[in-house]
Amino acid sequence: MNAKMLEKANQMIRTCKDAAFGVIDENGCPSVSAVSLCNPENISTLYFTTTIDSNKAKRLQKNNKASICCYTEANNLTLAGEAEILTDQETKSKCWQDWFIHIYPGGVTDPSYCVIQFTAKRAALWIDEEEAEFAL
Repeated sequence: MNAKMLEKANQMIRTCKDAAFGVIDENGCPSVSAVSLCNPENISTLYFTTTIDSNKAKRLQKNNKASICCYTEANNLTLAGEAEILTDQETKSKCWQDWFIHIYPGGVTDPSYCVIQFTAKRAALWIDEEEAEFAL
């Protein structure tokens, strides 16, 4: 693992709010959607929300392999790993943001509100005109 690039990636992820999240659909094809990251701290574990009956949640229940891509104008980080759906109140409260009320009208306890925890297993990075790929 490249420690210098890992630190740059961790710095970058802290400023990324939006990402592309890919899962495998029922036909074995990639399916990508936009997500808003919840307080990202490092590239190892990322959180975002969705509704429990969303396509991405249904697909993750069948195949937990996933990928996330975040980028800025000149930098890119792509992570491959596994995701799981969390419904515990502690995690939901930790990720809650006020603007979610438009999506989850029942608030932080809305039964359709869930959190996806993504755990990265591999990173492919292009940061500051340097490329690196490594396992986490």
